[in-house]
Amino acid sequence: MPAMDTHQQQVEGAIADPTRRYARPMDVVYDDELDTDEKRRILESWKKDAELLSTAQDENMAGGERPQLQEVSLALGALDKLNAPG
Repeated sequence: MPAMDTHQQQVEGAIADPTRRYARPMDVVYDDELDTDEKRRILESWKKDAELLSTAQDENMAGGERPQLQEVSLALGALDKLNAPG
C-alpha cells in the first residue's frame, strides 16, 4: 500500500481542515489539481469554520486565528467568475 494519500484523501483532508494545506482561500481557487466541485467544497468548509470563529470572537471566546470570512467569500466569488459561462 503506498504511503502517499490518494487525491480523494487529500481533498477530504483539505475539506476537514483547509488551513493545513492552504495559506489563503485564493490558493484553493488556483490549485490546478482540484476540480471546481472540490474547490467549492473546500471553500464552503473554510467559510463555515470562519463563520464559527467569527461568532466565537463576537462572544469573546477568541480562537487562535483571525477570521477569514471575507477572504473566503471573495475566493468563492472568484471561483464563480472563473467558471461562469461565456
